[in-house]
Amino acid sequence: MTDCSLCHYYCYYYYYYYHALKWRRRNAAGYFIAGSHKVLTGFSQGSDCVLTGFWLGSWSGFLLSDECVNVNWLLPSGFSEAVIQSECRDRYLWLHVASTGPPPQFEAVDGGGIHSLSEPLASRCGYTISTLRMGGYTTVRASYYSCYTQNQNDKVFTFSINVLLSDATGHWSSRHVSTSCSPAEPWSPRELVCEEDYMEPCIPIPILPYYVAQQAATSTWQLMFLQDGGQAVAMSVTEAQSLGYSVMVTSRRVVLRSPYRQPHSQELTVHGVPVEVVQASLFLRQKLAVVMIDVSLACSFDGARLLWDVPRVMTPLVGGEGRFESRSLGLGVEGRLLDRPTAAARGFSLDLHGDLVQITVPFGAEGGYRRSLVVDNVYSEMYVISLLYEHVFSLLHDDGSGVETRHRLFRVLDTPLRCQRPITIDQTVSDDHQFSVYLGNIPADVALEEVKVNGKQLWTAEAAEERSHSVGHVVHTNGSHAYTLRVPFEDAVVHRMVSGVLQFSLDINFTLTIVPHGDSYHHHTFITARLHDACEFASAAGFINELQAPVQCGDRKHLWEVGVGQEPLTAELAAQRGYRLRNESQSITLEVPVSSVGYTYEDIDLLHFYGTFKLLLRDSQTLEVQVSTSKRCLFKTKEMIVCSADGFMTVVTTPTATWPTVHPDKTSLLDRSCGPKQTDGSSVLFEFSLDSCGTRAMVGPHLVFSFHLKNRRKYRRFLNAPVARMSAFALKNTEQLNIVPTLQNVCVPPKFSLLPIF
Repeated sequence: MTDCSLCHYYCYYYYYYYHALKWRRRNAAGYFIAGSHKVLTGFSQGSDCVLTGFWLGSWSGFLLSDECVNVNWLLPSGFSEAVIQSECRDRYLWLHVASTGPPPQFEAVDGGGIHSLSEPLASRCGYTISTLRMGGYTTVRASYYSCYTQNQNDKVFTFSINVLLSDATGHWSSRHVSTSCSPAEPWSPRELVCEEDYMEPCIPIPILPYYVAQQAATSTWQLMFLQDGGQAVAMSVTEAQSLGYSVMVTSRRVVLRSPYRQPHSQELTVHGVPVEVVQASLFLRQKLAVVMIDVSLACSFDGARLLWDVPRVMTPLVGGEGRFESRSLGLGVEGRLLDRPTAAARGFSLDLHGDLVQITVPFGAEGGYRRSLVVDNVYSEMYVISLLYEHVFSLLHDDGSGVETRHRLFRVLDTPLRCQRPITIDQTVSDDHQFSVYLGNIPADVALEEVKVNGKQLWTAEAAEERSHSVGHVVHTNGSHAYTLRVPFEDAVVHRMVSGVLQFSLDINFTLTIVPHGDSYHHHTFITARLHDACEFASAAGFINELQAPVQCGDRKHLWEVGVGQEPLTAELAAQRGYRLRNESQSITLEVPVSSVGYTYEDIDLLHFYGTFKLLLRDSQTLEVQVSTSKRCLFKTKEMIVCSADGFMTVVTTPTATWPTVHPDKTSLLDRSCGPKQTDGSSVLFEFSLDSCGTRAMVGPHLVFSFHLKNRRKYRRFLNAPVARMSAFALKNTEQLNIVPTLQNVCVPPKFSLLPIF
């Protein structure tokens, strides 16, 4: 019913009990609710009908009747806004309350007073109350034959219901809804309803004894249950009501209402589906007349899945009389049947598989409700939908007559929690010199909140505009979406390592948040990329007096620092130490004279020695050493002094170059016990500790060692007078070591002075 011409809205002043009058407004009656005044307007689902009303001075003073009613209640301070909808649907009144506070409560009002609709009274009296917390709403389905409903000849049913809403302090306020409904379609000879909490057959009374039904009180009827083994149990209606059953007899029909799993019910399996069956008859004996009505009912109770199987033929309802003929099968949502095109558009299917009717509902189909939450850092969601299945069938007899049955089953189907994990795809192309990471499989109600890379915050949703180049958003046609993260290799947050190639790495932590309730979860991934243009040391070559060490860096040279010990290799350092440095666009060539600072000298003899020069390759940002290389070259020995870091000094000199000539094997240090380690015809090699052999140290800004090299003269008698064959002299050398900040190995030619000895 969508035409506004069919929607009628009435408003009248309704005095309610005391606590509802506390918020009574002193407005003059008759103001139209518009403009600056309080407005009550709304739209019913699937229609263009608009509700307007008049203010009559009371918060409870509204009567809403007929169909397509949607009321936006304007509540006093402290109460959350509530939307109350009511609608007359086929065979029941639909009442929908959406509120942000605690679940509402309901009361039925009749001439006998106010009746609280709580369990078990609600299900026994024909009220199904469902609260879906994930959607923030409560739905009431009130049977036309529910208790406290005014019945006018089975044609007009008038409901009067109070909706109780609570504020933050626990105080309850009441809203009154009253409406009258009429069946949209004529009653079938037999109608069976399988609600969520109860079963209800509605059967016509035979035409002839109408007067009997009109004159007989309900208490005079008897109820008989047929149990296993053919045993019959009879009881009065009063006894049946004490056991939880409800019996209603009108001038035209009788209604039995039974909660599930009553003592007189049986559980059968029909075509593999569990079915609850109550075989019962209602009879009246008055004078010579006996009226017996079959009020048996059967409902399947296994259906808490999105795949719902229902027996096509409920054999307990058919029996052996007549021929079964199916008239129609229908499927609906929220108690309202859908036409076939609408059901197909939503993805619902209702298929026959042998003796079963299989109902399939896609996850997330329109009409249901999805709830998402975070469980153990995993996005999870569940889906709930309230379905209606209707089967209209007939039992045809040989004489051509038949009895039509309208069998309705209401079922709330839900799914267990379904996990949905994000996926990451590394889309990095190394030649682009940037990371590209795809974060996908993100549900529609989830947003990216934060991105951390290598422990540092890279991006946040609040500051998205400042770093818009880093994160992109992709929307997919299936409703999900994704994000792309791009980070240049040279960004400060990127980690770099070298192991033959240049390797970049990102340790990424994505923070995702469910909107709007704000539950967050995290997704972690580790991404690496490699480049083959890292700096590397080419083969070094040793020459007579120097070492040549090339360094190849490709086009990423600025990412690296070449160092000698703790010092970076710069043009200033090269000039200071006598290096020859050639710095080209993609390479560095270093030529180091053998006497320069930075060498380590080993295995020194009079012919040759080994010189080792070490270069370091450091990250230009972190200064961490990534690669080190050492080149050991063989050099020809010449005059030299080597001060080793271990406290030894090695001296190679040629004393034969003096005049008069000195024989190398006749030399010693100041301490005559310290002779040469190695000599030949022209050169001598001394090796001694710095604290021995007469070496003297002087401490100032430098550590200075002084030692003497002496020759041993031989005397010869000539006419009883000693005559020296060799001149007496000494060679004095002073070696200086810089002790601030570190002790370096030094290779220098000796600088001797000739001292006469007398």
